[in-house]
Amino acid sequence: MNSVKILASVIMLALLSGCAPVISENVLKTVDRSIEFKAVAADPARYIGKSVVFGGTIIRVENFENITVMEVVQEGLNSQLKPVAQEESAGRFLVRFKEFKDPAIFSAGKHITVAGVVTGTETRPLGKATYRYPVLEPEEHYLWEPSDYDRGRTSVGIGIGFGF
Repeated sequence: MNSVKILASVIMLALLSGCAPVISENVLKTVDRSIEFKAVAADPARYIGKSVVFGGTIIRVENFENITVMEVVQEGLNSQLKPVAQEESAGRFLVRFKEFKDPAIFSAGKHITVAGVVTGTETRPLGKATYRYPVLEPEEHYLWEPSDYDRGRTSVGIGIGFGF
């Protein structure tokens, strides 16, 4: 009977660890999860200094002297803080890293989750118009690799044997 309890405990720990957020608990304690991206995009000045967590698809990465600016199309986040709802984007935001981020690694089309502080706005051209981007200074981020990111399905597998 003890071996059944141990096996059940191991399975529960494995399942729970697969559902854990990708941003550390310490950083998440500083984030105001009630702040939605839509509200920040509408009035960024109101949220300057607030800690938030947003995610989405990287559009562009620009490297300057001592900083990297990343443009991201916002997407909704699931319980792991994984971007999941591209069709429901409320806009775009910029992430201003204080170090070099290689655009070969942080490439357009990859997905990212960022926990950070709203520091203001930046107006840039977008097509033939201008767009006011909320700007985040990241405290922590997670770059989703394509193997981590399967938008179309959720899967949980438990078993013994071979898989292909």
